[in-house]
Amino acid sequence: MQSRTPHPGEVGEVRARTATARPATDHSVSGPFTREVVGAEILVIDRDENVRKGMSEVLSEAELNVTAVGDVEQARELLARRFFSVVVVDFDTPSPGAGLATAAMARDVAPKSALVVLAPRLSYEDAVAAVRAGAVDVILKSPDSVAGLVERISEAAARAMERRHVDLVLRDVRDTYEEMLKHFLDAERRSIDMEQRLSGRAERDEEGDPEIRILVVARLVEVAEEMAARAAPPYVITSARSGGEALDRCGSSRYHVVMISDDLHDLPPSMVARSIQATSGETMVVGLTGSASGAVLDMMEGDRRVRLADGIGSPEELLATLDGVTEVFRVRERERRYLQAIRERHYDLLRRYATLKSRIDQIVGGE
Repeated sequence: MQSRTPHPGEVGEVRARTATARPATDHSVSGPFTREVVGAEILVIDRDENVRKGMSEVLSEAELNVTAVGDVEQARELLARRFFSVVVVDFDTPSPGAGLATAAMARDVAPKSALVVLAPRLSYEDAVAAVRAGAVDVILKSPDSVAGLVERISEAAARAMERRHVDLVLRDVRDTYEEMLKHFLDAERRSIDMEQRLSGRAERDEEGDPEIRILVVARLVEVAEEMAARAAPPYVITSARSGGEALDRCGSSRYHVVMISDDLHDLPPSMVARSIQATSGETMVVGLTGSASGAVLDMMEGDRRVRLADGIGSPEELLATLDGVTEVFRVRERERRYLQAIRERHYDLLRRYATLKSRIDQIVGGE
């Protein structure tokens, strides 16, 4: 399909028609979106320079800010940097019939912009294809349709700007709710601490278990045996040679910390960690990974790893990390008890908050 280039007389006719369609004192479009679209950013993508010039003149008279380009890659760069209320795409840019790919590109790069397609002729197939590409309107590319062109583009701009405004408000609501939730959780923690101190539970929790039971899972069992021989109270260290043995031991006994080496021969350490976390949420799982500069110790929580220590070169140095590991365990356990108590107190409120946040993220793209 070939786009039709208007001659200079037609451009003048377009300007005359749009001028007579509105009062001379009002350069915007009449209707409920008159004031809303003044200054709206419009991007026109058309390979024909004369069409770009004519569109710029007509839309600028309606107090719209127009950027017109003929290169698709340039349009992509502009869409990535700036928000345009409306993107107008010629059906035959960059080549005959290739405008649908250009429209799909604009939809992917700027999903919040309203997409309008200019078609050389109106056909059911072209209109359906344009809508499937994301167009909210398809306008015939001819002098006869230009009289309503400004109004239809302005209407699309008004709707896009309204959606953008709603998105900004929803983002603000989401951020405010998150901040309020943080303050709410902090207040609840202080309340729980006070209740525990008044009841005497805080002192008992601070004392904790008389023993800190640690399972070291490593193919070289000598590492765990040497640690067990040198460990001072309250540490009680047990060894397991394989991932399967570690799972059996965790199924029959409770451990505060499980250290998993990366040299296991039967199961991946990550699988062992997930299995232990699924059956015992109180147990802290730590990964022990060898490196040229010494082993590193990472707390494992799902796919997330938090570095606890590095440069470990011997069982003695690994043993020296236990105080730090135990402190992290105690902080983690205290936070787990906080969250459990808060869930029990405010389950319905937290459930409603999570549902609302998920719905807002779906609308605004989770940004």
